[in-house]
Amino acid sequence: MTRELELAGLASPDVEARRLVAAALEIEPAELGASRKIGVDPAFAARVAKAVSRRLEGEPLQHVEGTADFRSLRLISDGRALIPRPETEQLVDLVARWVEARGAPADRALDIGTGSGAVALSLLDEGLAKRVIALDVAPAARALATENARRVEARGLELRACPSEIWPAVAEEPPFDLIVSNPPYVTSAEWVALDPVVRDHEPRVALDGGEDGLDVIRTIVHGAVGALGSDGALFLEIGASQGPEVLALLRSTRGLADARIERDLNGRERFATARRPA
Repeated sequence: MTRELELAGLASPDVEARRLVAAALEIEPAELGASRKIGVDPAFAARVAKAVSRRLEGEPLQHVEGTADFRSLRLISDGRALIPRPETEQLVDLVARWVEARGAPADRALDIGTGSGAVALSLLDEGLAKRVIALDVAPAARALATENARRVEARGLELRACPSEIWPAVAEEPPFDLIVSNPPYVTSAEWVALDPVVRDHEPRVALDGGEDGLDVIRTIVHGAVGALGSDGALFLEIGASQGPEVLALLRSTRGLADARIERDLNGRERFATARRPA
């Protein structure tokens, strides 16, 4: 398997081979190194052959495995929503720092573009929010988030459909303490040039943010002022080149203050934050 994956040009063929075998056996990769014997049969061989075939055809490893880890959660992962990324884990880290400084979790949080539900479910799982309304335009993504909520036995999550304008979905809601989003921020031109593993297997609606990548971000920022309560906070994941534009947008939006751009662990400008003053 390692040799096949290596010939296909994959960066870590040995790691992927172990993960695919472990997934077929329904065990953790670390268990493959245990001293006990693991019995295999023709059904296992068929599962492995199918897994390798899917991977060689360009399907993401997480889709072949059927799960993706996000912080302390293991979530179902397939083509209905984006695969949760490490950068988005850092978005939750920023929220955790805000909660620590605040001294209390958010009573009411809004997750815009929830996808698999990774962010919303982490907020609840880690005690960063007591209740989360999670929005997504795609029925398939909402179905996946529902399955993941059941998987982790989440309490306090409400999933809702939303239009492209976003805010009508929560027009009757009281103000939120926290709004968080990993929105589509890839430009339409960038989407065309994406690695086929991403472009062909993850939903375009979750990636393509329009001509400059900021269509959804503008909608979120413009509506956040009316949706945030006193001293409420906004957290956004953004493209690595969008920091100056998003910072200017936040600073020019009346009702928001303390606009900042934060870097990810690779030093790239990856997050934008702002606050509605008390």
